[in-house]
Amino acid sequence: MAAVLSTLLAYLLGVFSEERGDIKADDVCRSLPDRQAAADIFKSFLPRAAKYDFVATSTPDPDESYINTCSVVGDNNQRLLNLHAEMGVAMPWRQWADHNLPPTSGKVTYFDAGVKGVSTSDLAAIYVPCYASEAKTKQPHNLTVFAHATEDLPGLDSENRQKLVDLATDFGRYAYKDAKCDLPSRLPG
Repeated sequence: MAAVLSTLLAYLLGVFSEERGDIKADDVCRSLPDRQAAADIFKSFLPRAAKYDFVATSTPDPDESYINTCSVVGDNNQRLLNLHAEMGVAMPWRQWADHNLPPTSGKVTYFDAGVKGVSTSDLAAIYVPCYASEAKTKQPHNLTVFAHATEDLPGLDSENRQKLVDLATDFGRYAYKDAKCDLPSRLPG
């Protein structure tokens, strides 16, 4: 009986769980300019998985159709985190926050980046100025950029928020340059 209880306790404490997969800079999507820094952030706060895969997709046309994503996928093809940049017609930032961000949880805070930065426990989003007059529509356009954790993140909320902000900012710098924006980005650094 003692052996069964010991085995059960060891299982519950994670002794038999799979090792944490490694993330190297070369594994990370090329849309993150500092891939080593991104790999370090991912290793420090993503949920445990035996293996991590990075999936990048893009519509890199520098116009109203610009989209770029980098997703981190763990065990059983479970999406752990999405980095996303998408062009859209410029609007007031509160309207943008209400209509263009994924569902999220936790207290909303704001930070200085782009037009506005929005942060929760599982999301950092930045509204980045891009085109004064987009070529096809002749309207001003901005980029919606976010880092969204789709699974609970281990660790402290404040640390996770900052890591999401750092990832969104880095991804936003790449998207801004890739989309050939003509307005100042107002991104830090």
